[in-house]
Amino acid sequence: MIKNASPILDELRRATGSEALAVEFMEKHRWGNSPACPRCGDINVYKMLGKNGERNADYRWRCRGCLKMFTVRTGTIFEESRLPLRVWVFAFWRACASKKGISALQLSREMEITHRSALFVLRRIRFAMGTPVTAPKLGRNKGTVEIDETYVGGKPRMKGEAKEKTPVVAIAERGGDVRFFKMQRVTADTVGRAIEANVDLRARLMTDEAAIYRPAGEFFGGGHFSVKHSAGEYAKPGTDIHSNSVEGVFSLLKRGIYGTYHSVSAKHLGNYLNEFEFRHNARRVDDGERIAKAIKSADGKRLTYEQAVKDAPW
Repeated sequence: MIKNASPILDELRRATGSEALAVEFMEKHRWGNSPACPRCGDINVYKMLGKNGERNADYRWRCRGCLKMFTVRTGTIFEESRLPLRVWVFAFWRACASKKGISALQLSREMEITHRSALFVLRRIRFAMGTPVTAPKLGRNKGTVEIDETYVGGKPRMKGEAKEKTPVVAIAERGGDVRFFKMQRVTADTVGRAIEANVDLRARLMTDEAAIYRPAGEFFGGGHFSVKHSAGEYAKPGTDIHSNSVEGVFSLLKRGIYGTYHSVSAKHLGNYLNEFEFRHNARRVDDGERIAKAIKSADGKRLTYEQAVKDAPW
């Protein structure tokens, strides 16, 4: 027996087959019932119609405030893209609903677009998925936060070629969100700055025995606790002291990168981390709500190549 489908998913299925429905889908989930000019913010706007009384071919709106025209694409990651919006709708669907993501090659086959176009679309969707810098700190209300580091990278393609792995630090709140950070070097200073910017110091901190966590751990009001992985200790018996939650996050990240993407360059890794971070943090809602959230997150975002490969400040 097929369970009841989400209303959003039902709309989405129709939108992937029709450009007009795709535009309506994007307008609904970007603006809701209150469309507004993306340039001046005025809500006194109207749809532009053709001679037959139907919407014009470009699905334009006009603002009575600034008198400028705009579409649902204006001020988003898909502004000035020549690809149909139905391609973007489908790509949002697959990127949000696939637990380990979708490769550009797979998207290009499913939507019959070039591999280069698929890369263009997915790179911008991942950028839109990034957690805003204004997001609340983790570990509020004296929660428990786990921190660990891993190294992401594949084997050299040719014999004798050096290929260093890229350090990635994850900060995960138990039962809550996760934040990933691509780093050039993992040191007490770089990790400390990431912790200071993203964790409430009233929280409890859980790490392994690495010395890089000790300086930051001294400032946590809830205490700093650690397990000794080098001695085979992964949880202290009879307590809740462990870092298994963040280890599980890393496990899914690596299965996705190695199983779906196979190889991710260091300069683009940050965008892939956005994708896994977004899906983890939106794991409690169904696919339809997750897609709507991702589309909403694209509002007001544009992406240049320089932004796509920018390193974290630490």
